[in-house]
Amino acid sequence: MRPMVTSPRSTPLVIVIGLALLGAASAQADDYTPIAGLSAKDRAVLAANMANQGQCRNAMVEVAEAMKELHDDEMLVRIKGICETELGRPEGKETVMKWLKLAPQTHPERGKMLAQLAKTQAARESPLEWVPVPEGEFEMGGEGGHSTTDEGPKHKVWLDAFLIGTYEVTNAQYHAFVKATGHRLPENCCDPRYNIWKGDLLPPDVEKLPVINVSWDDATAFCRWGGARLPTEAEWEKAARGTDGRIYPWGNDPPSGNRANYSFDPVSMWEGPASLAKRNQYEFGTSPYGALEMAGNVWEWVQDWYDENYYKSSPAKNPKGPEKGEGRVIRGGSWRNTADMLHASNRNKHVPTERRVYIGIRCAKDAK
Repeated sequence: MRPMVTSPRSTPLVIVIGLALLGAASAQADDYTPIAGLSAKDRAVLAANMANQGQCRNAMVEVAEAMKELHDDEMLVRIKGICETELGRPEGKETVMKWLKLAPQTHPERGKMLAQLAKTQAARESPLEWVPVPEGEFEMGGEGGHSTTDEGPKHKVWLDAFLIGTYEVTNAQYHAFVKATGHRLPENCCDPRYNIWKGDLLPPDVEKLPVINVSWDDATAFCRWGGARLPTEAEWEKAARGTDGRIYPWGNDPPSGNRANYSFDPVSMWEGPASLAKRNQYEFGTSPYGALEMAGNVWEWVQDWYDENYYKSSPAKNPKGPEKGEGRVIRGGSWRNTADMLHASNRNKHVPTERRVYIGIRCAKDAK
């Protein structure tokens, strides 16, 4: 029996990709030529596999060929942006920004592309500032006083070294993020009277105020864009109170008007931007490591899902929180809360999709 002859046109794409990757592994862009006979869509799949194999120079050749037919194809623009960034090409930033504006907000690769954008940000309009928190053990949680049941039991936690944002993320920083990525504006979930931006314009008097009206996903996206992440609940608490068991970032003395922005009355009404404090406004409230406004001003999203009983079984080293939940943890208290809510071990939660006038962002990242 004679062997069956298969024409090139009917060769399965998976075989073409396999052969191409084998050939491309030893070929450089200078001598690599596009695979003949592929459709633009199949060429995009081939380029994606090349990029995943670390063969960005050759992938760029296939992308350029496919883009002759598919100029603004989402997948091709994404591969192009990734490869330009990995190859250190200056046009990478523009391509990644193009993809972020082209792709829907819910695209599953959006987080990865925000991380790619962070790689291109050698110099940024409003860079984040950091204070280091060294590795080691601290006592987490609270019992007695203003503490509630979900703050106990007190327990020892060991954390690797990390960096925490010196300040809460400002409107100026978030505005730079929105301009760079096309991310949605920080708008209140429920009442436009709580918005402090004028559409996509940023009034000068709110630039140094903390950004508000951001969801947990918004906060995560911003931190990724900045080459960072949200702090874990344990990281946040250690950064706020240190290792000496203090109640507040500044020590054990009760809150006062020169240490934190909080409400002196049981009910505090929103007064627009005047309700918020500018960064670096409460020097006497500085944490042991040099972070400011970790008590009051705005609640801050952290990574963890909330579980009121989590401390009873949480790991003793680098806890990450429960695997699932209904609310995400927020920490620190806000302008609308009274002094009894400002202690560093206080835990609270919120629906992660909602954007409120009293919740903002502080980022963290691993220490190198």
